[in-house]
Amino acid sequence: MAKKVVLDAGHGGSDQGATASGLQEKHLTLDIAKRIQNKLEKYEVEVIMTRTADKYLSLTERTNIANKANADAFVSVHINTGGGTGFESYIFNGAVSNKTHNLQSDMHSNIMKQIGVADRGKKRANFAVLRQTQMSAILTENLFIDRNEDAVKLKDSKFLDKIAQRHADGIVKFLGLKKGSANGESNETSSYKGNSLVDYLKSTGVDSSFSNRKKLAAQHGISNYRGTAAQNTQLLNKLRAGAAPKTNTKPKGDKKTNSIVDYLKSIHVDSSFANRQKLAERYGIKNYRGTASQNTALLQKMRG
Repeated sequence: MAKKVVLDAGHGGSDQGATASGLQEKHLTLDIAKRIQNKLEKYEVEVIMTRTADKYLSLTERTNIANKANADAFVSVHINTGGGTGFESYIFNGAVSNKTHNLQSDMHSNIMKQIGVADRGKKRANFAVLRQTQMSAILTENLFIDRNEDAVKLKDSKFLDKIAQRHADGIVKFLGLKKGSANGESNETSSYKGNSLVDYLKSTGVDSSFSNRKKLAAQHGISNYRGTAAQNTQLLNKLRAGAAPKTNTKPKGDKKTNSIVDYLKSIHVDSSFANRQKLAERYGIKNYRGTASQNTALLQKMRG
């Protein structure tokens, strides 16, 4: 079963968060959260965003999203204020599991590895998003918006990308994530230039058995697959072109899961965010951003 992580971009909408140096916390946190989401795309994980636009959400709404999704981790991204400098992280100051301590250690150490700022330490606090979540949860404070030296870094896209990468690295370590989409295909590109479908699938780490090739063929609109040379060439061309699987038929999949990623995996369909966007558009779900409600809607439509 694919792991789930909820990324919470702090503040939003009427709640601007901290403001200084021509910056607004709500915009910075959303920028960083989206970058983290993109960097996790190549891993077997379902990423759920509490918000993907400049929208107000109460603290309880945020934790409800995570609890309803039964997530494995909750990461809330913030920018500090108050004249200090550097990075610090928080977990709940009440009773927490060893997993939560591990989450903080993995996240904090990875973030501090290469961002080159002062380490303000691993801390604990009675923050609502940490108290009300039912899974391992962490809140990160990424530099100080009202300190000139920090603000310069926060205006640098490359630095924000570095922060996002280190958040993603910590999540990968904590959840033990593996690269590749959670399905019968792969997000990995191949350097293989030959004409063998089997060798191409092996080069991308995908099951090359006849049974899986038959499933892939059906998903890509190739009916009555028998493994002929013509069919193999056709399927190879479609896979190389990144063609989206056909979804006119409703293949049988995991009937119990509430996870769109796990469902797509069960029917051997690419579960990457990019492909879920394509599927959502095909099923009439506009402006797909990977929210919990959109994932549920897509799952219901695909099941018919």
